[in-house]
Amino acid sequence: MTSAKFTRRFREASDEAPEEPGKERPIVVVIDDDPRMRSALAFTMRHDYDVRLYASAQEGIAAMTEMVSLVILDIRMPGIDGLTAYLKIKALFPKVPIIFYTAFQDILEKQDLLSTHKAFGYFDKNGDVSGLMAAVEKAVQHHSLVSSMASAQKLVRGIMPPDAS
Repeated sequence: MTSAKFTRRFREASDEAPEEPGKERPIVVVIDDDPRMRSALAFTMRHDYDVRLYASAQEGIAAMTEMVSLVILDIRMPGIDGLTAYLKIKALFPKVPIIFYTAFQDILEKQDLLSTHKAFGYFDKNGDVSGLMAAVEKAVQHHSLVSSMASAQKLVRGIMPPDAS
């Protein structure tokens, strides 16, 4: 398919995902300075997720709430870079999973982000999109499970007598 045909089909496709009455879709925040990457990710995930796009780390961090299920984060951006943004988001919302999505593969950086910083994933923008989408689904499920467990713990604490440890 030529670039022009792809662009035309992309524009013709609905920007809005079909609404399911009574069903809230998980919120996925995409922080990337490349507008094409933001648009491509939004297009790919629009049916399953409420995708929110931000061109800078500053915008993305400012928009974070407890309701966010996942952050997809570019590493190399002007201003605040991805690693600094990761640390700021984790300080505010430690339970939210973060997947790095970068055009610059660095094996040492990948190992550091996955092991030391406990990023949920690290993917190459030129790589396998299906692998990224599988990781997105796992991360959202993980966040849902962690959130449910936290809610259950709060409920149990509320009904347990203070001296019943």
